[in-house]
Amino acid sequence: MTRRALLGGAVATAAGGGLLVGASSASAAPNYPGQIFPTLSAGMNGLQVRALRYLLLQRGHNAGIANTYDSATVNAVKAFQARSGLTANGICADSTFRKLIGVALITYNQTNNFVVALQLLLTRHGYHMDGTGYYGAKTRRNVWSFQVGHAISRADAISLLTWSTLFNAKTSGAMYPMMQRDTGNAQWSNCGPVAALSLLIHQGRTPSGWTWDVATRRTAVENFRYGAMELARTAERDQIGTEYPDFVTGLGKYGMSLWHGGIEDTLSQARMGRPSIAGGDVYKMPYPVSVSGPVSHWVTVLGYDGSHYIVHDPISQPSADYLHRVTATELRTYASTNPGHPPETAKQNSILLR
Repeated sequence: MTRRALLGGAVATAAGGGLLVGASSASAAPNYPGQIFPTLSAGMNGLQVRALRYLLLQRGHNAGIANTYDSATVNAVKAFQARSGLTANGICADSTFRKLIGVALITYNQTNNFVVALQLLLTRHGYHMDGTGYYGAKTRRNVWSFQVGHAISRADAISLLTWSTLFNAKTSGAMYPMMQRDTGNAQWSNCGPVAALSLLIHQGRTPSGWTWDVATRRTAVENFRYGAMELARTAERDQIGTEYPDFVTGLGKYGMSLWHGGIEDTLSQARMGRPSIAGGDVYKMPYPVSVSGPVSHWVTVLGYDGSHYIVHDPISQPSADYLHRVTATELRTYASTNPGHPPETAKQNSILLR
């Protein structure tokens, strides 16, 4: 199928989409990582519904391309279910999703409506996709970043686990709405707590106060800073960043044991699929950040995609991707200095999991 044959405008016109509306908590699937597909039904809306419509279209059931689970969607799901030997109730739950996606795992250099669905779901998680339906270099890069960021083995082929996580993982316009903006009086000193929370999320832990909604970001960060890290809640302390002992205290409450290393340890661990927190000068990072000069900082290095390291940066600008692909050289440059710290600390400025 050519790109021109696809229904156009999939992502460009979907900006208003987002989290599903109307899903009941009783039928909600695990949010991280996605092992089971969500249950979508009449009255819901969002990019998940739009993606479902493209999956149906690829299987020969044209329900249109709107974001709403309307009667056309119900009828298309019923028709597919009847053809597939499933109960034809018009509700797309785990068993229907698995039949719908089946073994037709899309992969690099393909063009079809499954790829449009994939690009819609990546858009939902904060990646900037244009909905062409072509699985090219940009789609591959974003797929790898998503997989690494959700503790899924990096692969071009879109497995059922990747699909279910794309459909399931709660989001608020970005893969990790866990940023340090709007996190209280200490927000500009909160890169450490936010980096720690990003590491917890990557490891499948749910931080105290975090409900996978950007509205609970401040609560989660403050719980970690003042509760887990046990930092004083004073105006003076709020202006000071966090150091290795603070991470030991805070992450220790989640059963994590840490060790202190350098950037080469971070790079080595990332290549083995183990995340870590790296300190340095955020002004030296190659992507846009919300600072105008050297600033001591913490980022979470989540993994390695075969050529680049996947970095979650708490201070990324809103217009930038929330996950960044950074080279080893760029990470070494970032970690080579740490403003406000003695030069020798740059050699031991990574916080790693045992």
